[in-house]
Amino acid sequence: MVNVHIWIAICTYLIIAYIKHSIKNTLSIYEITQIRVVSALDKTPIKELLTESEANQNVKKQYNLFNVDF
Repeated sequence: MVNVHIWIAICTYLIIAYIKHSIKNTLSIYEITQIRVVSALDKTPIKELLTESEANQNVKKQYNLFNVDF
């Protein structure tokens, strides 16, 4: 039974590594995995999820919630 879990983990890692390589994405495999976990029930294509997440990470101005000087 443990062997099945190990093989599933290896296959999942390899699939995500292949997706990362084919999209030529700069995110880590961990970050890609976290994006997939959050959007597991969403029908958005993975390529679209990963390109949107990179675009959202380049936010230049972040508002401070405790200081209301906008």
